[in-house]
Amino acid sequence: MVGNGIWQALAALRSSDISRMDLIVRWGGRRRLSGFLPVQSVYADFYIRDEYWPDFEIEHFDHALDWYKKQDRTLGG
Repeated sequence: MVGNGIWQALAALRSSDISRMDLIVRWGGRRRLSGFLPVQSVYADFYIRDEYWPDFEIEHFDHALDWYKKQDRTLGG
């Protein structure tokens, strides 16, 4: 039998209330989603950093936002 904590954790993973994402920031040089919100991220732009999470700084996030502002968002068109 599965405990209550597991069911609460699974309930927290539901993503139906998450709308379309515009930007996904990946660190550690990873270039794949590994199944992360496949429907919501279909038109998202990816910003990749080679640094790993412990070395990710607020300036890197600022760079990601600046980069995103320059992108041509066509939503697949």
